[in-house]
Amino acid sequence: MNQEQSRLMTPQDAFFKLIKLALGTCDDENVLLDESGWKTVYDMACKQALAGIVIDGVERLPMEQKPSYDVLMPWIGLVAKLEERNKRMNQLTVMVCDKFEDVGMGAVVLKGQGNSIFYPRPFHRTPGDIDLWMMVGRRQVVDYVRQLFPKMEAVYHHMDFPVIKDTGIELHFTPSWMNCWSTNRRLQKYFSKMKQSQWQHKVELPGRIGSVAVPTLELNRVYLLVHIYRHLFDEGVGLRQLMDYFFVLKQGFTADERTETVSMLKELRMTRFAAAVMYVLQEVFGLEEQYFLLPPSEEYGRKLLREIMLAGNFGKYDERISRSQNESVFHRFCRKVFRNGDFMADYPSEVIWSPLFKMWHYVWRLKNGYLPRKS
Repeated sequence: MNQEQSRLMTPQDAFFKLIKLALGTCDDENVLLDESGWKTVYDMACKQALAGIVIDGVERLPMEQKPSYDVLMPWIGLVAKLEERNKRMNQLTVMVCDKFEDVGMGAVVLKGQGNSIFYPRPFHRTPGDIDLWMMVGRRQVVDYVRQLFPKMEAVYHHMDFPVIKDTGIELHFTPSWMNCWSTNRRLQKYFSKMKQSQWQHKVELPGRIGSVAVPTLELNRVYLLVHIYRHLFDEGVGLRQLMDYFFVLKQGFTADERTETVSMLKELRMTRFAAAVMYVLQEVFGLEEQYFLLPPSEEYGRKLLREIMLAGNFGKYDERISRSQNESVFHRFCRKVFRNGDFMADYPSEVIWSPLFKMWHYVWRLKNGYLPRKS
């Protein structure tokens, strides 16, 4: 091995450093990679839905350290598409919210474009679906959707509203849920208490195309962590979701606000997971100590980071998961239950209650007519 090769970084170390450079939490602008290493970093950025962020880090490198034309050109093309997609998503989000307000059904934008307002370059965040927390009750939302889509099913927390061909829209009755009966009851009580104040919290989306209601920082410090927790148990979670949480924490909070948030996390039995997330936010994004909700846990954080890197965005790249297009409901139930067994030692409450919740959920949907309607 020659001297130049010995100085090369591992792709993962370079990936994390480029993220920190993009976020301004690292000042060392040296990333040494060969062609193969850069291709791996690009793949990581795509799998974690952070291509737009990582290229911001690449921009800070000295010219001689930047990737080759063959790596950079497809990357630039992808980011250009991200920017256009974000502009369209902002327009669609405002349009959909305005439409619901016109029919007397106010909505709060969860995650997505509402989170992009915290990013230094909002159009470089990879957009997803439009998730709306409806301010009216579940039955009113179901009846409204089924006027247009009579066979549409509903699950515990939301139902799809496919009125735009290439953009998913989810109408939420509640932002999220937990498998454990007692912690879910506490969570739903918390959401109910916070609901009205969210509707009054409106912000201008990037591009000055209109304003929408989004969750307050107080709610997001709890809700986004629960959202990450949910995805960990449901196929997988990626770094994009943790970056959203990073930017929420970076908005700051008082000592009393931290105490309130941690108190709620204790009620939800999520302090261990929160400590694991703090480790990932520090390790990958360079989150400073003043923004920690809890001291980071290296033990649980390393496990979480390993899962994130293996699974990719929403677990789409997890080679440990064997999926089939013709998978039956029973097979999917068994696959998810067995997968969650890996988390038993760390998060026993959610794992133990998972199969019980899934069985109750099926019966509840059947009883209330929320299963897919037959022709």
